[in-house]
Amino acid sequence: MGIRLDWEIEAEREHRQQSAGEDPELQRRRRRARLRFLLALFILLALIGGAVAAVVFRLRQVERQTEQVLLDTVAAEVAALRLGNLEAYLGMQRSATDAWLEQQSDNFDRYQMLKQNQNVNLSGRIIATQIDGSRGRVQIEEIIDGVPYGRVWFYWRYEDGWRHVPPDYTFWGDAKTFTSEGVTVRYHTVDQAVAQAVAPRIASWLRIGCAALACTTVPQITVEIVPNADQEAGWSPNDPSVLQLPSPYIDASRLDMPFDIGSQITAANLLAERLMDDFTPVYPHDAYYLHQAIISWLVKRFAEVETNSFLISSLAEHYGDAAVGRLRSVLQLDSNISIIGQITGTSLDAASLDWRDFLTWRLSLEDELITQREEAAFLNLYDTGDATVRDQAYVRFSSGDPGEPRTVTSVMAQQGSTGIPELRAVVDVGDPQTSNSTPTQEEILFRLINGDWKRAS
Repeated sequence: MGIRLDWEIEAEREHRQQSAGEDPELQRRRRRARLRFLLALFILLALIGGAVAAVVFRLRQVERQTEQVLLDTVAAEVAALRLGNLEAYLGMQRSATDAWLEQQSDNFDRYQMLKQNQNVNLSGRIIATQIDGSRGRVQIEEIIDGVPYGRVWFYWRYEDGWRHVPPDYTFWGDAKTFTSEGVTVRYHTVDQAVAQAVAPRIASWLRIGCAALACTTVPQITVEIVPNADQEAGWSPNDPSVLQLPSPYIDASRLDMPFDIGSQITAANLLAERLMDDFTPVYPHDAYYLHQAIISWLVKRFAEVETNSFLISSLAEHYGDAAVGRLRSVLQLDSNISIIGQITGTSLDAASLDWRDFLTWRLSLEDELITQREEAAFLNLYDTGDATVRDQAYVRFSSGDPGEPRTVTSVMAQQGSTGIPELRAVVDVGDPQTSNSTPTQEEILFRLINGDWKRAS
């Protein structure tokens, strides 16, 4: 039998104790201690959670009270506008200078005049509210002739309550992006509905324009909605692929059409010009007119509004949108109107086109050339092979008087006495927008000479 060390004897004793089982009383004590600890921990956490919840509840309660005071202030301000109470209305305005009070006084007068002439419903409905410390922003509804508009009013919390203050363009909400069909719009929270309307519309225009003009690549466009009263719609000077549009909430935005017709026409013009911007025609050649006429037609297709682009519209109607792209591809800087024949494959008189806007442009060009004293270019617009027509042209040019504006309202194709194709144009003389008198009418004859329409009367 070998010698056993002390640690071996102790280990054997511990093993026998464990084999025999732990003392039950010790086990109960250990469990009670563990339960007491867990219960104390639970109570502590509950107290902390309750305290935090109470603080959060109180903060939210204060926020709700603060917001309600702001909403009550807005309601009172709208009521003052509705009732025509200038003193109460101006009492809710505040600024460091008198300029804001003067501006709001003019605004009050504008609303009172508007109520007399149009159906105005100052509903006072709050669309959205945002409070940041002492700053408040409210989007509010007004309805003019049945059309809902949204305005953004800004407030500052003074010791005596919320007061309407000048716009704070740094408080326009978080910067965000919205992407649809490859077009990305950068905007702030206030303009979210605008961004969601702009992106798919611009994407649709790119498809339409590039299908017609046969773009080699579809331009990558980013739209930036800028909350700045001085911002004008245009391409960014820092990045020519960024189209900058002022936020419509600088004034008022249509709630039923966030990307309204006016904004659409502006943006459509800019995009159409961009699709045509690699071409600078030479004035006063017809290429100058055709270039702008294609842009006008694109705007018509984009914004679905009438732009009086009659010639290009009729070309697309009879020969397809691709015909416009073919015209653009063959157009030279000094092309005249005879180039249309290359697209239609017919003479101009047989092309079944609407010449109203082209002839209006020619008559307007005459006036410009008289003013500029460009005799050769002026005479080039006439059938100078006809002595009578040539003499009439010299008399008009020598007078130095361009006369009143003329607009071609209808055109009738006919054959002249010598068999030469002619256009008899009915023309309104005078501008009804600047005169109370009704425009007079006259007829002007154009004759097809060497593939070009020349004035013949």
